[in-house]
Amino acid sequence: MTERLGLRVALVDDHPAILRAVMGEITAAFHVAEVVRARHVDEILATPGPYEVVVLDVQLADDSDPADNVRRIAERGWPVLLYTQETNARMVARCFRAGAKGIVGKSQDLADLLEAVGLIANGQPYLSGEWAAALSSDAAAIPSLAPREAEALRMYASGLPMKSVARRMGISPETVKDYLMRVRRRYDEVGRPAATKTELYVRAVEDGLVEPPASLS
Repeated sequence: MTERLGLRVALVDDHPAILRAVMGEITAAFHVAEVVRARHVDEILATPGPYEVVVLDVQLADDSDPADNVRRIAERGWPVLLYTQETNARMVARCFRAGAKGIVGKSQDLADLLEAVGLIANGQPYLSGEWAAALSSDAAAIPSLAPREAEALRMYASGLPMKSVARRMGISPETVKDYLMRVRRRYDEVGRPAATKTELYVRAVEDGLVEPPASLS
């Protein structure tokens, strides 16, 4: 692995033991200028950066949307490496569409994580053969939703009436209806019908936009 001088890394994970372990491994493997630890994305975005790599847990305890977390970090120009126990290919596909540059499973060797950090810090993506196959499969086919479309879907599929969704988003019920019509059309385009509210809920669960029922989680 090529060592890099002055590497600046951010770690976002709400498990303190994982944060400490990963920080120690990265510090030992690279010449590190700074490693910043945080339990949620807002903490990292409140720092000036920049970072060559942001190692991001996909599922955080604050129930934030994983793809939105990736998008917000990527908008700063900071490359995101997903470090996760997540096995939902659609969820991970959403994160890649939002700008993630690589993924390492927490069950993988730490050597894989260090290899990914090194590659992404040098401007290269990282994707194992297993994840490449999963993300190219039909199971990962997801529609490309605009942020406001995804927000409307998340609220509506969670059980809120359309008027409540409109109030929370600060828009009219007609605009919410228009967003949901677009969402249905985009799901149809990838061969996953979502004509009814129940089907929208199922799609939102499949894609990680809402939590599954407790009995299924």
